[in-house]
Amino acid sequence: MRVLVDIVENLTSSIRFIVGMLVLCGLGVGLMLTIGVSYVAPKAADSLGERAERVSAKAIRAAQEERRAKEMARDGWGYDAASASVGSGRGGSAKDGWGD
Repeated sequence: MRVLVDIVENLTSSIRFIVGMLVLCGLGVGLMLTIGVSYVAPKAADSLGERAERVSAKAIRAAQEERRAKEMARDGWGYDAASASVGSGRGGSAKDGWGD
């Protein structure tokens, strides 16, 4: 009978050890993820914010240039509105690049 009790006790202590190791590994992974996210997330947010700012500044400049080109075309200066919206840099026919 004592042998059976020893076997059950050894088995339960082994299971307890395995579960304890899994819990410790889980806590370690959670700690690493927490530290990684707290360090990486602010840097990633700053990087994305700067990138969005650059893209929006380029979009604003492009819209201003397009509006300026359309206003000049409407007043008879610069290129016609069709070539200004295409952004080819030249108006007129495709043969020589100059308008008639």
